[in-house]
Amino acid sequence: MFGDSCNNNAHPRCRFCYVQGPTGPTGPTGPAGGPTGTTGPTGPTGATGVTGPTGATGATGATGATGTTGATPSLAIGTVTTGAPGSSATASITGTAPNFILSLSIPQGPTGPTGVSGPTGVSGATGPTGATGATGATGVSGPTGASGATGPTGASGVTGPTGPTGVSGPTGVSGPTGASGVTGPTGPTGATGPTGPTGPTGP
Repeated sequence: MFGDSCNNNAHPRCRFCYVQGPTGPTGPTGPAGGPTGTTGPTGPTGATGVTGPTGATGATGATGATGTTGATPSLAIGTVTTGAPGSSATASITGTAPNFILSLSIPQGPTGPTGVSGPTGVSGATGPTGATGATGATGVSGPTGASGATGPTGASGVTGPTGPTGVSGPTGVSGPTGASGVTGPTGPTGATGPTGPTGPTGP
């Protein structure tokens, strides 16, 4: 290192040069000082620091010994009642372990709508005719009611077919024959007329 001044004031233009050596070892610690002073008052508690990250999950511990098997419970049905419509359903369990009794109260539901009428079922077989009961006694005849008004005359019915001809009655007694009249003279024979055409042959 070079410098323009020295510690000697008699040489204002003194120039020098030196090399810095390595740092020497630290010396031994000196003896402790005087007696320790009294502890000062405790300062106020500082603000809570930020919570550190959660540590890793520890290893699972060994499985504990299996406990003794408990008594099997016995559940019996007690009373089952129907509550009023709109009420709340209730359930209660009574008894002493392991014997329990379950009682229920179920509210009645509202009446559902009328369902659609199902198809008419097949007619069943006619049952046997029951025995005829004994004829009851004839009741007393009631009074004869008044005659109703005469209804209108109905239309004339269709004329029925002609009945068969009745048996002929007996022939009456012939009257006496009258006297024969006088025979008149025979007249002359007239000329023969022409022969007419032959008629068609009948069926």
